[in-house]
Amino acid sequence: MIGRLFLRGCDKINKVKRENPVKNNTDPSFAGLDLLKKTHLTQIEQFESWAAQNEWERFHYSHYDWWVFPIDQPSAYGFKWVVYEQEITSLLGDPLFMQKYLRGVELVAASWGWHLAARTFVANPQPGQSWHNWPIRLYKAAQSVKLFGLDDAFESLQDYAQYLINKGESFLYNGRELSGLFK
Repeated sequence: MIGRLFLRGCDKINKVKRENPVKNNTDPSFAGLDLLKKTHLTQIEQFESWAAQNEWERFHYSHYDWWVFPIDQPSAYGFKWVVYEQEITSLLGDPLFMQKYLRGVELVAASWGWHLAARTFVANPQPGQSWHNWPIRLYKAAQSVKLFGLDDAFESLQDYAQYLINKGESFLYNGRELSGLFK
């Protein structure tokens, strides 16, 4: 179902791009930056709590990709959490959002047993700090940091993805091969 929604969303996004050369999200379903920031902050606070309590499994079975890793492609939520150049520029200009945004990426990477800044595995990982076969989440995280121009974070996630690919992990999700982003 999500795969069909994604393809339908791609058709819709192409229409929006043709009608909207300014590159901002004008879709009526867009949550808006205030709600995106509020939802994001609430999620990062929850991440902090999970990490402090070593509840790493909660990262793997919860749903948050859309507002934690906003991208320029629609999802199961349509255009509600989609960001384009104008939204990204605004978010980049918000120091608190950017601090929390990068922290969210760090914590999700840590849930996979990956140290984002060091570009290596977490030393002495706790139970649950491991890959749980959600390539779409890694894809969205990497696509998001790439859109936000966070090259170091992207390269770190790319290193992790390449490790997984070389190990034989599948990056196929709903019939879509996601590994191309990491080459």
